[in-house]
Amino acid sequence: MEVIEQADLSALNTLSLPSRAKILVNINTVDELLAACQKSEWQAQNFLILGGGSNLILPSLINRVVFRYLESSIHYQAMDKDTVLVKVGAGVIWDDLVSILVTKGLHGVENLSLIPGTVGAAPVQNIGAYGVELAEVLESVEVLNLETLTVEVLSNSSCEFAYRDSLFKQHPGRYFITSVSLKLSKKPCFTLDYGDLKALSLKEKLDLQGVRDRVIALRTAKLPDPKVLPNAGSFFKNPIVSSDVAETLKLKYPNLVAYPQEDGSMKLAAGWLIEQANWKGKKVGNVGMHAQQALVLVNYGRANQSEVLALADQVQASVLVKFGVSLEIEPVTIEG
Repeated sequence: MEVIEQADLSALNTLSLPSRAKILVNINTVDELLAACQKSEWQAQNFLILGGGSNLILPSLINRVVFRYLESSIHYQAMDKDTVLVKVGAGVIWDDLVSILVTKGLHGVENLSLIPGTVGAAPVQNIGAYGVELAEVLESVEVLNLETLTVEVLSNSSCEFAYRDSLFKQHPGRYFITSVSLKLSKKPCFTLDYGDLKALSLKEKLDLQGVRDRVIALRTAKLPDPKVLPNAGSFFKNPIVSSDVAETLKLKYPNLVAYPQEDGSMKLAAGWLIEQANWKGKKVGNVGMHAQQALVLVNYGRANQSEVLALADQVQASVLVKFGVSLEIEPVTIEG
């Protein structure tokens, strides 16, 4: 366990927002985590769990204890001749894991290539891309229950997954994710329904690396590299509306981008809505909406949390006025 006082978190969040933590604790094992949670001087603290910092909007000062869990083991267990259970430490970088699994010929997460963040953060947001969500391959999540200080294993159904949502997101501060178990297939089972991936289905010799390479190419063409232009990826959720609302909007906006859902509702493309509201490429002070992908809010200079949230408010207000649709911020706003 490593304890750092007045820790600079500016390089530990992908928006590169200036932020300092009263105490940062780097933790490597469940035993260290339990010991940290039992420290009397930290008992009154409301812990903040920091993974890759790719889904957070940090304030300039965090007056509490910040935990980073760095355990990075990967274990494989054959379930049958076609299925492998992979248990992964929460500290593993998500895309590093995808690369390893693709190399080993394990199907299920290749569409989730290049998503930033750690494995431990993935279930919180139920990460998803190109027609696949983590919930489709997740078997269970091991957690430390911070209310009882006991280790628990939560099944997929117990995690209450929904679009960009989960039990962990609904109850922040209750669970500390220490590992994730994924159920993956050795048999080819590609998901290529998403528009930009459909062309791959016509290839005679399709392999995992080919799908991963295509997803990476698509993401890098549309999304800025946080190391070059700081951002938190997709900044707004795609709003879900009733079919009636979608049909009404389509009468006025025939090019409306919408996807039918299993329950009959429609998921609208937030990026399209933002672009039509004339925010694509627009810069306000140190922040702006990216010129290639209107869904991505970027930090062009020395932006802080207030500037980020002010721009988000303006974008939300514009979309609401033009379309009558409310946009919800995807990253989590952290209070000091």
